[in-house]
Amino acid sequence: MSVFEPYPMRDTVQHFCEKHLDKIKIYMDKVSSKIPPPAKCTIEERRHKKSAKLHFACQARGQHCLYSKTFFTMRTRNPRIWIHLMFIALQARSPHALSSRDASVTSLKHCWDMLKCENKTFLTLVTSAFPCSKDQEMLLNELRHSGFFDVFQLCPGNIGGSSSHIENGIKFQWGCFLCAHPERAVGFLRGDTQPVIEGQLKEKKGKWKLFRRWRTRYFTLSGAHLSCKGSSGGESIDVNQIRSVKVSRGARNIPKAFEIFTGNQSLILKPKDGKNAEEWVQCLSIVVAHSHAKELPAKTHCLIYRGYTFGPKDFPFLVTWM
Repeated sequence: MSVFEPYPMRDTVQHFCEKHLDKIKIYMDKVSSKIPPPAKCTIEERRHKKSAKLHFACQARGQHCLYSKTFFTMRTRNPRIWIHLMFIALQARSPHALSSRDASVTSLKHCWDMLKCENKTFLTLVTSAFPCSKDQEMLLNELRHSGFFDVFQLCPGNIGGSSSHIENGIKFQWGCFLCAHPERAVGFLRGDTQPVIEGQLKEKKGKWKLFRRWRTRYFTLSGAHLSCKGSSGGESIDVNQIRSVKVSRGARNIPKAFEIFTGNQSLILKPKDGKNAEEWVQCLSIVVAHSHAKELPAKTHCLIYRGYTFGPKDFPFLVTWM
């Protein structure tokens, strides 16, 4: 009797990728200049509800990088579109057609299967039509709402100090503000009292939101403190105490006011004349991101799926239970 080795059959994912490889690369060339592909995806479960959390990395990783040890993270209400986009981005970067046997594809499939948010298989998802303009706009709105564009921007591929990105054909990349503008790093990171930004802002704070009233005070943001002066005296907030900045946006996604959270307290601010709110939000976001970058990421119980690496620093996909 002869024993024949079975020839490994190509699966549907591989066949789809081979057939549409050129279209995938062209599509990602256009989309990646507007929407950054996440470096990894985690699935969290709280109170028996699962949600997808996306982690974005700075692709430049310069000397003063805001995310050298951490990620920019956000929860999404559109996991279907994001996971589909992540698969397309993986294939666009891969030198060969991906198959369902690739570790990176298996990781994404596991994320999708855990969510169970739609009655659709992973195979149906990744072989369906690419995310359309309406889907892309939904992702952009999530990024705007999370403040991604306050600390990230599209930059030339060599801003990290290396020409390897250009040599590999990557002309542009998503870098944090300080990697994109290293000449301004000193101004943002110095610990003295030299102001990064200052001016009059309307302030609303107090224990009871119903009785809060606007009052005008003069605010100064330095590399270490956010201080304010008014008729009732002055006070200062250590930037290390600021946990997050929530932005209220008006028409055309222009910031109107912003809320600063420090522990169990919050402070609502807005420019007196309605101008330069965007500049204040960006400066606060950069200073807070730098403060968080100095802290070690919180330890979580996670299952790591090793496989195809994504992005310049090769971040694997994670599935995390919280």
